[in-house]
Amino acid sequence: MSDAAPRHSGVLDLAWKRYLHSLNTRPLRTKTLTSATLAALSDLAAQLLTTKKVQWRRTVAFALYGLLWSGPANHYWQQFLQKAFKGRNDPRSIVQKVIVENLTFAPFANAVMMSFISTVIEGRSIQGTKEKLRRDFPPVIFSAWRVWPLASLINYRFVPLHLRVPFVSIMALCWSIFLIISSKKPSPAPVTPQPEIG
Repeated sequence: MSDAAPRHSGVLDLAWKRYLHSLNTRPLRTKTLTSATLAALSDLAAQLLTTKKVQWRRTVAFALYGLLWSGPANHYWQQFLQKAFKGRNDPRSIVQKVIVENLTFAPFANAVMMSFISTVIEGRSIQGTKEKLRRDFPPVIFSAWRVWPLASLINYRFVPLHLRVPFVSIMALCWSIFLIISSKKPSPAPVTPQPEIG
């Protein structure tokens, strides 16, 4: 029993070291794969919490979302902020980063994810997605502003640059579950009549 714990700890240490090595040598690829994995996990968790069933097609869709959008977007956003603030990490610069992020990138990223859920996952039309964003985006972004400024503050104050995207991906795991479950809220009846078949 006592031998099992150190062996288990050794495996975790080795995995963490390999992950850090991958972050340093292949940062974009590692961050996108991390984001894809966590996006898939967020969908699995949301499905199990809401329906107790798993639709693997949508889980794969969320993984692709993390791979093709959220991972690369967060990677380049962090690079942009690093250059914009010239690597400054003083308290004033950290607060400025938090404000800039939550007034620019955060609303855009939330709108993209809500649009993805609406069109790809729920199969709404472009018009239906516009209506959903018009109705649901304000409460979502106000909820985000109660959570993400603190997460951003922790990220820019305590997390090293190469780990900031993985940190955001972990935070996004919980936030994505919230967005997915929130999207289950029933929509009002459509304004325009639907064509009848038959």
